[in-house]
Amino acid sequence: MQSTTWGDNNQQDMCFLNDYFDEKLCRKPKGMKQILLERGKWKEGLRANCQLCKNGDKDPNRVDCCARRIISLEPDFVAQKGALHEIISTAGHKCGRLQKTVPLGLDSVNLTTIRKFARKTWHYMDIYRKEIEGKLAEYAVKKYKSHRHVLDNILEELNKVEI
Repeated sequence: MQSTTWGDNNQQDMCFLNDYFDEKLCRKPKGMKQILLERGKWKEGLRANCQLCKNGDKDPNRVDCCARRIISLEPDFVAQKGALHEIISTAGHKCGRLQKTVPLGLDSVNLTTIRKFARKTWHYMDIYRKEIEGKLAEYAVKKYKSHRHVLDNILEELNKVEI
């Protein structure tokens, strides 16, 4: 979580500092209440989230119904990019909208191919759960193509195999 600047060059850390008086909170992220208290925008009785916001109501006239709404309208929070977006941008790449590109990518792949990859992934997961790793795991996935998983009695046979 990054520090931010709001208002007239007011700096705000998103985590409690190392010298914070409550040692349990040192280096821990601040909650919405603490952030709004430091900005002078907290009101007693304010809820973290209201039912209207939970239902997706984005009435522009409603600006202080809950803490989540107040923070979501703060200019520095609006301008903040997601962590993944920042990592991609820092590496010198452009970050497209994942919500648009992932469904398009999945639509371009045959359903049978997706199912084959999913099945193979489940086989590897099953092998790893049985604490088989490395080349032996690859061998097991290729050799034993059971419908759902690698059978337990095959584990003895795999332990005898030296790769």
